[in-house]
Amino acid sequence: MGAAVLAPAAVTAAPTSSVHHTPDRGAWQVRAVGPGQYVVSWTSPTRLPLGSDRPTVVGPTAWRIGTSTVAADGRTVRARVSAATRPDPALLDVRLSGDRLDVAGRDLARRGQRAVDQPLDLPGTETLATDPGTPGPYAVVTSDYALDPVPVPGMRVPIEMVGHVVEPAASAPTGPRPLVLFLHGRHGVCYDPADPEAWTDDWPCRAPFREIESQLGYDYLQRVLASQGYATVSVRVNGINAQDYATPDGGADARARIVQAHLDHWVDLAAAHQVDLDRVVLVGHSRGGEGVDRASIRIPLTAPYRIVGQVLIAPTDFGAQTAPYVPTVTLLPFCDGDVSDLQGQKFTDNSRDLSAGDTSLKSSVLVMGANHNFFNTEWTPGAAAAPASDDWYGDPGSTCGTKDPQRLSAAEQRAVGTAYVAGAVRLFASGDQAVLPLFDGSRARVTSQGAAQTLSQAIGGGRVLRTPAVSTGLSLADGAQTRFCTGVYDDQKIGSCGRDAGAAAAAPHWPGSGERLPARSWFEMTWTASGQSGGMLLTSPLDLTGRRLELRTIVGGRTDPAVEVRITDADGASALLDPVGGGGLPQLGSSPDVRKLWAQTLVADPAGAAVDLTRIVAVDLVGTSSRGRLWVADLAAAPATLAAVPARRLPTVDIARVRITEGSGGRKVARIPFTVHGAVTAPARFTVVTVGQARGDVQRFAVDLAPGQTGGSIPVGYDADHRADYRRLVTQVAGWANRNVMTDRYLGDLTIIDDDPRPKVSVRMVSRTVTEGRPAQWRVRLAHAADFDLVVTGKVVHGPGTPVRVEDIASSWTDLHVGPVSPTKALWKTGAATYDALRPGDRELLVTIPTQADHDDEGPETLTLRFRIGRESFRRTVRIVDGR
Repeated sequence: MGAAVLAPAAVTAAPTSSVHHTPDRGAWQVRAVGPGQYVVSWTSPTRLPLGSDRPTVVGPTAWRIGTSTVAADGRTVRARVSAATRPDPALLDVRLSGDRLDVAGRDLARRGQRAVDQPLDLPGTETLATDPGTPGPYAVVTSDYALDPVPVPGMRVPIEMVGHVVEPAASAPTGPRPLVLFLHGRHGVCYDPADPEAWTDDWPCRAPFREIESQLGYDYLQRVLASQGYATVSVRVNGINAQDYATPDGGADARARIVQAHLDHWVDLAAAHQVDLDRVVLVGHSRGGEGVDRASIRIPLTAPYRIVGQVLIAPTDFGAQTAPYVPTVTLLPFCDGDVSDLQGQKFTDNSRDLSAGDTSLKSSVLVMGANHNFFNTEWTPGAAAAPASDDWYGDPGSTCGTKDPQRLSAAEQRAVGTAYVAGAVRLFASGDQAVLPLFDGSRARVTSQGAAQTLSQAIGGGRVLRTPAVSTGLSLADGAQTRFCTGVYDDQKIGSCGRDAGAAAAAPHWPGSGERLPARSWFEMTWTASGQSGGMLLTSPLDLTGRRLELRTIVGGRTDPAVEVRITDADGASALLDPVGGGGLPQLGSSPDVRKLWAQTLVADPAGAAVDLTRIVAVDLVGTSSRGRLWVADLAAAPATLAAVPARRLPTVDIARVRITEGSGGRKVARIPFTVHGAVTAPARFTVVTVGQARGDVQRFAVDLAPGQTGGSIPVGYDADHRADYRRLVTQVAGWANRNVMTDRYLGDLTIIDDDPRPKVSVRMVSRTVTEGRPAQWRVRLAHAADFDLVVTGKVVHGPGTPVRVEDIASSWTDLHVGPVSPTKALWKTGAATYDALRPGDRELLVTIPTQADHDDEGPETLTLRFRIGRESFRRTVRIVDGR
């Protein structure tokens, strides 16, 4: 579901205020919660949409920003920030689906008219004889089941257990049938059939609202698979979508639990449905992709079912996780307007260096012209029973716009989705390697995908890798400029590969410097004349016998570069190879709003080269275009068929949540435990980032695990004193895997509860009655000064007597706190509120609302504020009378 237009830019209010507010643009609030620690929040004027990407607070790289969550109001986005000084809201943004919610308009629309990109020139593309998108010979039957709801930690209402089954007829001679389970993503949950504009995420749905049947959106795909001999079930998780707003992991844990619950149910169904549970493929769309991946990580080999592969369609990956030893295909829609950063690429990239023994294929497929929603018919306008939308919101006449002839229609997108999902299922569950070229970096297609263009890249599957600056060094360049750079987007660092790339373009492979991901080295080469060259020396020889050479390569610059590949053996003999398609690599989008710096596969076949293919020690690129720039993620010797995958899973790490009382005694260290599930058989490592520690303690460090280790702890420093200070000091901990281990519950925290007495609070009116034109004022006072920020909010509410109207208050105040509404509207009906704070050391605060003299002959009116100060609430009313 695409992001809605929400809020323009925040503006800075008076320096003494903790809140920065502009009508119809949302409000920023900054609250200190510890020394150098703050909670920043932005409240949208409307409810945030139910899409798969999540609103994220972003700011300067010097600040350490924690995981963003959404409050119960569905409008407020919060994050913890570690910073030397109080964060300035002018330097903060809330991003969702590539758009800044706190800035007026949409970022794509703001860029104006763009030219439509030309179709990709992909010479050497092969049309496969085997087409997995073609229906099979078997008759198909459908059924549905509903089981008792399942309680899930952190969610008030248990989650529904509803499955839509499509399978071959019982009499179809299929033999044992693999099971394919579909999990939809985060979309709206309730709609009103009588009102296309009405929707709600209140749960459960109440009349006249009905549930959106998102699980039915893959029926078209299920029918093709069932006709080919596979049993399929698509499950519904509206209960998660309605309740995962505040979960730091975006609901991935809950989704994994429901996947396991359905598979447990199929243990009892398998015999009657002729299902082979040793061959289960999971298919997840959007947040459903991250959910099935989490299930693949945690389902043990001892379970009564075996996950043999997964297909992730436009998935999220907030946890930077991937499923080791589980073959995975990830479909990335080029025109995704929801998960616009194509973060699903992490499922491929993050698996590369995890385990030397993992031979599972990890493939990414870029689908040109595809958006996020159209893979699900219930999210597609014209096909869905409920209201639906096109999530791409750029200019209609630009690339990916509705008038772009390369943009796929809903039917065209379903056709290419069917071909690639069915192809991956056939590869993983039936071992049909005839479809492998769709996923292994080859230039290949099938007839059923129509005119849709696709590109693929892969690691694993038996490839032997060499990686820049780790298992390679630089060769002597001839005219070209070469270097190793760090795979991050950071304009401030010359060593960053993406230093002069747009953040949106860099996102698939290069995270921002503050993101929680391992940084990898890339090879970069720039040339200004044909024939210039440069490359990498291999620290150990590469055997290319019977294998092809692949380089995952990003294209830079403003023109399409072309290269040849030169390989050199240990004796110094060299051969120049012409890559498939002539060595040309097209740019993927020319304008900043659509450009993708995504690694295409440069393939060269060394068969017949007059070198010793068993001992290749150097790989160089020779520019054949007049100029060019590119980056190489890795190079590989790739086999013609997939290698067998060991029956293995990596151990997983769960990080705990801990609450302790502050106590006394000065500087202390608390420890957040983590637990290892499964056997650590080789040295392992994961990295943690902590946000919220006092005094600038270490915030990012590696945790090493020894063989046999079953747990450990993460140290967090804090001060134990006798001062009444912050009621709770929270340190967030996030972890990601580096080597021979995988995270499961990757988010933990430490909460320090202050046990010192709080200062007593009082609220009094400065004057119980004021004359119109004079300010209404309330004095907030503490019995003694405190060592913390104390936020004071005063909401205008209905009180006794005749309430003031908007026109009774000075426009200087209503312009800031109310916005354009009818002047005769009661002020309390506008939701207006004051926002202030007592700073550390302050004892008194004056809250002021200026009234306006209208000289009308009217009776007394009242202005009532309900103050919330910490955990206390006060209701105070000022009477306003005529001045005559």
